[in-house]
Amino acid sequence: MFSDTVTSNLNEYLKHVYGNPDIRVIFEKIEERGEPEHGPDIYSVELPQPLINVLEKRGIRKLYRFQYEAYKRILSGENVVITAGTGTGKTEAFFIPLAKIILSSREKRYPHAIITYPTKALARDQVKRFSEYLVYKALSIGVYDGDTPTQQRKRLALTPPSIIVSNPDMIHVGLVYSSHIRRFIDNSQFLVFDELHVYEGVLGSHLHHLIHRIKRFKKAKPQFIASSATIANPKEFAESIFEEEFSVVQGSSMRKGTAVHVFVSAGPLSRWSVASSIVSFLAENDLKFIVFIDSQQLAEVFASIVERKYNVKVGVHRAGLSQEVRRSVEEQLRQGQIHGVISTPTLELGIDIGAVDAVVMTAPAPSYVKYIQRAGRAGRRRKGYIITVLGDDPIDSYYTNNPEEFFSQELTPSVIEPLNEEVLKTHLTAFLLQIGRANISEIPVEWRRVIDDLVLERVIKKYGPYILVNYPRARLYFSERASIRLQGPLIEIIDDETEEILTTRELPVAVLELFPGAVYFYSKKPYRVLELDLEKKRARVKRVEKELEVYTKPLYIVDVRDYEVLSERTSNLGFKVGYSKVLLELLVEKYVVRDVYSGELISIVELSKPIVYRYITKATMFKLPEYSELNIWGCAEAYHAIEHATISASRITSGAGLTDLGGISYPSGDIIIYDAVVGGSGISKLLYERLESALKIAYEIVSKCKCEDGCPRCIYSPYCGNNNKILSRKKAVYVLSNVLTGKRAAIESPLSSRYGSPLV
Repeated sequence: MFSDTVTSNLNEYLKHVYGNPDIRVIFEKIEERGEPEHGPDIYSVELPQPLINVLEKRGIRKLYRFQYEAYKRILSGENVVITAGTGTGKTEAFFIPLAKIILSSREKRYPHAIITYPTKALARDQVKRFSEYLVYKALSIGVYDGDTPTQQRKRLALTPPSIIVSNPDMIHVGLVYSSHIRRFIDNSQFLVFDELHVYEGVLGSHLHHLIHRIKRFKKAKPQFIASSATIANPKEFAESIFEEEFSVVQGSSMRKGTAVHVFVSAGPLSRWSVASSIVSFLAENDLKFIVFIDSQQLAEVFASIVERKYNVKVGVHRAGLSQEVRRSVEEQLRQGQIHGVISTPTLELGIDIGAVDAVVMTAPAPSYVKYIQRAGRAGRRRKGYIITVLGDDPIDSYYTNNPEEFFSQELTPSVIEPLNEEVLKTHLTAFLLQIGRANISEIPVEWRRVIDDLVLERVIKKYGPYILVNYPRARLYFSERASIRLQGPLIEIIDDETEEILTTRELPVAVLELFPGAVYFYSKKPYRVLELDLEKKRARVKRVEKELEVYTKPLYIVDVRDYEVLSERTSNLGFKVGYSKVLLELLVEKYVVRDVYSGELISIVELSKPIVYRYITKATMFKLPEYSELNIWGCAEAYHAIEHATISASRITSGAGLTDLGGISYPSGDIIIYDAVVGGSGISKLLYERLESALKIAYEIVSKCKCEDGCPRCIYSPYCGNNNKILSRKKAVYVLSNVLTGKRAAIESPLSSRYGSPLV
């Protein structure tokens, strides 16, 4: 039945363990790729002899054709974006020409280049890779980030290396407060940004404006280089971020070597039980693995399951753990001291953790791009296995019945929106803290949009043609925005016995994990939450000594408790649209306790005092007409589906990332799409301005899908609060076709007469 031996053995193993014909391998796809096309040998491209010696030592006698193309373009001074599949040598494509330029240069410029990675861990990992090239003092490298000790920073500043490796957060803060960073930026001829695909949505908007600040600070224009393993529109995306013309160098889009993609049906059982059996099988067969789980807590729970029940030694790698803990886990996997790692998306990027044989996804990845990124971690040095567990929810069920469609998906274009107002305010404030004052006519037009807002907030002052920074207020404002990744206020998680701060968790997600009675896992150890104090921003937890075989999940709703209309308009489709400051209420009244192994419901516990977290964000609100022919329940199915499809469409119209927006719909036809960060990100403002375009794209999404009445290609969302229930593609098509053709319109303002329970 199966052409691969490991796949066949896995299927037999599942049969033996469960004796249930529904729990089995249901699909296998073997992907075989050879090496990228070869180009010239290293002796014919005028490389310095020391560099040739290093390449020979690494077994490289020829460049790939795409590497040679990048080499020529970088040497000719072009801005270049390089795309190539996992493990095909895209790093060498930019590093070899940089090394040649630095080794051949007579100019005593230090540093020559700054190479930027999206995370500190990835940056430090790549430095180990670059160290093989450090042949003379003329080619040296140093890491300058938040983890660099003070004395080492001073040494780097006194005698800068030829290459500095850092991250965007460090540059963001350093341009304001660090003379070292400013000097590095001013001296560098090359600015390199690896893993470009990470910078979509709000993070990409931040990078766009950080580049503005760099350009206005540097005396000489830099040469930009970007690279990415997975991206659909490299030229357009790079040019939208850097606002410079780019040449594209395209390597092989697929991986190097052989990969076996496998879908396993969990049948009637919990996906966690079946996934843990798969992990046991991999460990028994001496196959090193990564298991990807998108929830931090479920990653901890799963790690606990496989260690206790199957005696498989694993590490946990996730945000919220210290750098020391994560680096220790990476080293243990490299050294073979553990069988595998249970990871959130922190290991999607190319950190070197040695040869990984298999990647297990306990549910389909949130997007096909993410699937490719995760799959690329397996089989870099030999055949790799990518195993996805499919349960019984709507998304999984669809791919159970249509597995080939999963692999025929097109990559979604990566986009940013430079007019995100919250991002604009952050970077204009930072720029003015750098220079003190600026002539309004000389700053980017985009930044001028938020001058009046910052004046009202007393962050800046306006005098004639100039804007000046109000230092005390601006420093406080900037300190709250020093991280371009922080999504909300932090809750400290405190061990009740030791008074030690274990870790922190961002709001509002902290409410969903740290309600009283919740089981909270940290480093595979179970804790019981005793108290959540939202005023003091603390949660107290107590270590549970006995091994728990349960986990907890909240039952909650999100509702709009109050709102202030900031702007309202009548769309050209005839209905009212509002952009508002909204007060959202996240209410946790109960939680469920489930068996870790089977997922079976054990009990529903009512909290003695409900946890209520209210936070302000921004939202686009619109009201669609009601349709009596669909009845109230049918309308609710349509509006909920339209909410999902509109959020998907906002990726194209507003540059939203996968998790930048949340949504609420009501049976009354009121739909709220809000910024999923405390205070707002500006994405929903763009949706407000472009809603007609978004609804047209949403209609394209739902009307052209060939599914029966809903699937992951149209209206199912991995982030749906009620597990993709109360949804209908067909009813969404009916409503949107009427709205877009102007057959019927709602004349009331959004939320003015809403009724019914919210769907999230």
